[in-house]
Amino acid sequence: MSILLPLYIYPWAGWWDPLYWAAGNNTRLNFTVILNPCSGPCVNSRPEDPYIVEMPKLKDYPNIRTLGYVATNYTNKPIETVLAEIQTYNNWTSTLGSQKLAVDGVFFDETPGVYDWQWYDYLKKASQAVKGSAGLGQKVVVFNPGNIPGIYSNYLDLADITVVFEETYLHWLDKTNFEALKNLAKSTGVPQTTFAIMLHDVPNIPDDLLDWTTKQLKEMAGWGFLSSVGVAGEYWHSFSSLFDPFIRTYAKAS
Repeated sequence: MSILLPLYIYPWAGWWDPLYWAAGNNTRLNFTVILNPCSGPCVNSRPEDPYIVEMPKLKDYPNIRTLGYVATNYTNKPIETVLAEIQTYNNWTSTLGSQKLAVDGVFFDETPGVYDWQWYDYLKKASQAVKGSAGLGQKVVVFNPGNIPGIYSNYLDLADITVVFEETYLHWLDKTNFEALKNLAKSTGVPQTTFAIMLHDVPNIPDDLLDWTTKQLKEMAGWGFLSSVGVAGEYWHSFSSLFDPFIRTYAKAS
């Protein structure tokens, strides 16, 4: 199991240090880190200087790979705009002047959960654009509908990783959600290694409950992340008090 980390934290000097420490001290864990300098790649401009300074440092850790953030607004964003953002990431090494600023794929946020053939065609075009971009390293495609996909009609075949649940800890514990996630790989026929779960509003739980939570996450999905932040819109904008204990527990159980 690996860490899917939305790094939506502004890179003031030292503010990404918890990630560097975690990656350097837990080399058996793989981190896929989502970069989001301008609610996307800063089309027609360049990321602010703090990003240019900090992003290359991520490449110093062999267990960190980076993805660029693109929101689809549930396919309401014109596909031409999405393709232009993908191309901007594809060109980062030339426009920003460093191979260490390359990303390894794209994290598509706000993708639809309910199936529609037109939405499928839209997401297929976006996915194919990543797969055909030589400047995107491993060409990883991640979709984030944030909810449990349909069993028979879904978009799971278009992405390498799909966030099948982005919700509060208590909603994850709800019996219906918990059992659906437990059985998702079997019911869809899709490997659980392609699923991701991201939980926020995690309360101050004791160590043994954190151990249990981590074990359950690993049985449900190949990728995970937890945050104790409970402020809407801020869930992934800081390293919460849970970050270090979660990483240590995750590494111990890997």
